[in-house]
Amino acid sequence: MLINKIYEIDSCDDVELNIKRESKLEFKLWYDDEKNPEALVFFIQGLGADCHDKMLDFIAKDLMQKFSIALVSVNYHCIGNRPDTGSTFYMDEIDKLILDATTQAADIKLPYSVDKIQNYDQMSEIFHFINQALIEGKKEGKFRLDYYLNLHVSLQPTKNEYQNYGIMQAQDLVNTALYLKKNAPFDTMGGGIPVIMIGTSRGGYLAYLAAKIAPWLIDGVIDNSGSAKLLWRLVGFGKEIDFMQYSEFATFDFFQHIKVFCSNKTFWTSNSSSPYFFSPARRMIRNILEPSHLQVCAKFPNTHYVSYHSIKDKNDLLEDKIALYDYFKRLGFDAKLNSITNESQIDGKFIKSLDHGMGIPVKLMIKKELPIILEKIKNNPKKEYKDKSISYLCEDLLYKFTQKEDKILLEVKNANQ
Repeated sequence: MLINKIYEIDSCDDVELNIKRESKLEFKLWYDDEKNPEALVFFIQGLGADCHDKMLDFIAKDLMQKFSIALVSVNYHCIGNRPDTGSTFYMDEIDKLILDATTQAADIKLPYSVDKIQNYDQMSEIFHFINQALIEGKKEGKFRLDYYLNLHVSLQPTKNEYQNYGIMQAQDLVNTALYLKKNAPFDTMGGGIPVIMIGTSRGGYLAYLAAKIAPWLIDGVIDNSGSAKLLWRLVGFGKEIDFMQYSEFATFDFFQHIKVFCSNKTFWTSNSSSPYFFSPARRMIRNILEPSHLQVCAKFPNTHYVSYHSIKDKNDLLEDKIALYDYFKRLGFDAKLNSITNESQIDGKFIKSLDHGMGIPVKLMIKKELPIILEKIKNNPKKEYKDKSISYLCEDLLYKFTQKEDKILLEVKNANQ
């Protein structure tokens, strides 16, 4: 019988920003109590979805009929960073400065100072006022008919979380795997059950990052359109530089005459004098395509990799993924990149377009690639690695990840110490 269960566990604090975590880590597990799972398969959700996505129940049911696996989906740190997953809109000080400067330039006098905007209702009231002022201004000939204002708002993720981006999220994935290896309601082969990470887009990127911080643990990665390099505008502080160019997304869905740019709440900043400065070292640890780091990772038992990526992906460049897989192969990894480069590869069933994600159905990708990776793991299982610790030099910082007492711990220190 197919069983699903929600868990809440302690995971990790934010070591980089020295912030104590308030929230528990939540994840969902599906398994068939009449079978012995031969692998823990993680499906890592990307932006706009979480482990409560009803689609996952259908995927789990279908996969359990074909494979002896347990399926896991993790609500990693800050997964609730889109309205679809519970985030809410608010205005911080930078948003208010943008609002004030933009409306003054358009000669729109607000009913009260932007400093008085303290909640969502007041923000909504002001935006409706501006939208109506633009409508009336166009009728009076003050604005061109195609004129609109560009404004910015921030997203408050659920659980009072914020965007650390990548590191805590990868730790959450690893900590979930370590917890299940010890505490799963089925036989985990003495904790030796293989771990396979699967994801599309942001989920694919996090699968690579989990394998980077715990290469001895992750046996396989199946990726569709995951980033090889950090897409730093998703960290949330891009509005400090140029809110229109470096926001996370923009929409006309709310107001016809206002283009609303949005970014997540984050403590990272472009201010180099701040202790929260997102320095080149912070970016470096989050890159997958980092040659010196790949060389370090290659010293550990190799993870099996397979990926699909489109030449017309506007979010994550195919050339970066090609470079990543070239390094994988040079360093002896078992890695296969399926580059989708022309329309003749679109079959309407598996590959449906050349856009980001290519419309590849999750179930079909898993059914196609999972048996291959399972067979590879069976024929070439990872040997037990005693020193479960890995260090990456990132300019002036040294990042050290260590598995201890069924958790992955992070230590960040000055490289010159």
